[in-house]
Amino acid sequence: MKKEIKMLEVLELKEREIIQTKEVYQAWIKKAKNDFYRFVHELELTRRRNKENLEMNSLEKSKNNFDELFNNMNSFDEIIQTRLKMIKKNWKNLTMFHAIPGLPATNNAIENYYSTSLKTHQKKQFRTDEGILNQMKLSAMKRAVC
Repeated sequence: MKKEIKMLEVLELKEREIIQTKEVYQAWIKKAKNDFYRFVHELELTRRRNKENLEMNSLEKSKNNFDELFNNMNSFDEIIQTRLKMIKKNWKNLTMFHAIPGLPATNNAIENYYSTSLKTHQKKQFRTDEGILNQMKLSAMKRAVC
């Protein structure tokens, strides 16, 4: 995180030097965003190559960070405010992995299994509650016959 913040500080210094005409500034900000995203992507690739994981925050630290963001919610645009409200509403579900030992923080393993093991038409069926219920009924009928 420190490397990303240092990169943003460098970009901020450059931003102050830019002539603030709209066209020049928009071109610069687009380039700066791309540079930053490329920088963060390279850091991520380096971590993966070295088989390093980012340190996971404790529940308390996560709560403190979120509370700080939520308290400064008015400084963000409307879309981010909506997301913060959604996170606050679902906080318990989003942080459940802290309470149950061995529970993964993401559902990546499930999504990977789902995407590699099912055929496309089955994936489409499972996108609705009705499709899942129909599949469960079909499985129950197959078990009853055997």
